[in-house]
Amino acid sequence: MECLKLSFAALSLAAVSAFAGPITTVPWNGHPGAATFTFDDGLHSQTNNLTFLDNMPDVTVTFFVCTNTMGFGSNTQPHLNYAKKGHEIGNHTATHKNLTQSADLNSEISGAASKLRGMGLEATSLATPYCAQNQTVKNAINKEHFISRGCGGSGLTGWDTEPDWMQIDSHYWQQNGSTVSAFKSSADQAASQSKWHVQLNHGVGADWDVISAADIKTLIEYAVSKKLWVASFSTVGAYLRAHFTIDKAAATNTANGFTVKWTSPHAHMPKSVPLRVKIQGAQGKTVSQKGKEVKPNSDGTYTIEFMALELEVSGEPIEVKPFKGAIEIPGTLEAENYDTYAYSDADGKNDETGYRSDDAGIVKGGSGYALGYTSAEDYFEYTLDVKKAGKYKVVINGATGNSTASSVTVSVGDKKVETEIPSKGDWVTYSEVEAGELELAAGKQTLRLTINTNYINVDWIKFVDESAQSSSSVPQSSSSANPAVSSSSALARSSSSATNAIIQKIAFEHGVAMVRCLVFDLNGQLIKSANVMAGSVSEAWNLVKTGLRKGAYIMRYGEAGQGSHVVKVRLQ
Repeated sequence: MECLKLSFAALSLAAVSAFAGPITTVPWNGHPGAATFTFDDGLHSQTNNLTFLDNMPDVTVTFFVCTNTMGFGSNTQPHLNYAKKGHEIGNHTATHKNLTQSADLNSEISGAASKLRGMGLEATSLATPYCAQNQTVKNAINKEHFISRGCGGSGLTGWDTEPDWMQIDSHYWQQNGSTVSAFKSSADQAASQSKWHVQLNHGVGADWDVISAADIKTLIEYAVSKKLWVASFSTVGAYLRAHFTIDKAAATNTANGFTVKWTSPHAHMPKSVPLRVKIQGAQGKTVSQKGKEVKPNSDGTYTIEFMALELEVSGEPIEVKPFKGAIEIPGTLEAENYDTYAYSDADGKNDETGYRSDDAGIVKGGSGYALGYTSAEDYFEYTLDVKKAGKYKVVINGATGNSTASSVTVSVGDKKVETEIPSKGDWVTYSEVEAGELELAAGKQTLRLTINTNYINVDWIKFVDESAQSSSSVPQSSSSANPAVSSSSALARSSSSATNAIIQKIAFEHGVAMVRCLVFDLNGQLIKSANVMAGSVSEAWNLVKTGLRKGAYIMRYGEAGQGSHVVKVRLQ
């Protein structure tokens, strides 16, 4: 699902008349997927053999009953007792007729719904007998119920694509042919693919299409172990249907915030539909519904009442400021120190480090903390204090467990560099990558780090003054790297530039000779050493540069016994 991207740093609600989609529903109430267990026909074997549900307070199931036939007439009170415990009683028609074969749809559907209503049961969902459906039947169901269960397929419904609400598929347990392992596999798919598994059952230990009490208990416990949201058909269905409404709802500005209003998608939605949501622009403000404040959850989400049909965000404007003061350049920017509320974070996940209150994906790692749980198009902004105008080499320390390298962009104003973070197979092995150069003016300015590919961790961004590097003392190799090099070496420069030279050709005094070459990065770290036969600096560089990444380097070279020289080179 595509989430709205808002820059809190640039957010000015008073300047905009309205914007769409500030509320985003958290899929499946914060679970990786959902599972619903339904039981058709109102049978005694169900109410008698599902008593283990009393020991599962967080699990609710759905009983689809026929009001005028099957077992419900002599089994009404046990069903009412299950309803008092939070389980759902749904409509399975009056007499279990095939609704596509000249059945009186009004009496079968509306008549049964009315009878249940008289018992104090507001049936918001229906399951068609024999899974029989056509458009006429769907239209009749739609007059009384916001959702209907069919059957015959995998029983899996996705989060992102709106389904046919009058024919939600279910996985049908049949006495001959169905296995616990196959239904566990369906639950596995729900958990791994963010889907809703719906299971259709009849008899429990008796009657027809029997599943044993032990097997249904095993499957429900398995769904719980997979951390699926195990809830009744209408509970999960209403949550899913509300998501397609509220995520599109537009906001209208007020003097000190904004309001969002929406319309119920169906007249027979449940009276209460709690919805866990993210609200862009709510940080530091008060969220309320019908005058009652809604406090944020520990992860920054809110649990709101969808059927309130409105929400208000109010309070003083958010103050965007540097988290730990402006970041001095040259220097190192710690990625977790983005300006307060100056970010766009699609999924809101983090390691709950407690490092800061507006925690947009901070993880433990790198040099202490880092940015993680990132998604493509996420961004983070930082206030820089550039002490000296000039060109700065940009080095990024990042990690990705993706199968291929992943990309980030660093921009200041209209200047930007983009680079790839190499894949090391996990998110804890960090690599330093030279991203290129940025020419920065002196003074305060804003940097934006943009994530171009899902799932990249960023630890820090370093800015190295290129002019200081080129004019600094000659980098020294390790004691064993080149013992013959003289400390009185002269710095060779090109005639075109004293500080940013790309050596084209400088002839050696004695022609072709064996040359000892040492290549350093601009921090003075030895990158590569080699002995090559060359007659010029450019020839030596061409022989040495193989395998190096694009960027600027310092090469020290010298003929044996002839001292050494230093040039700055660039690999394009």
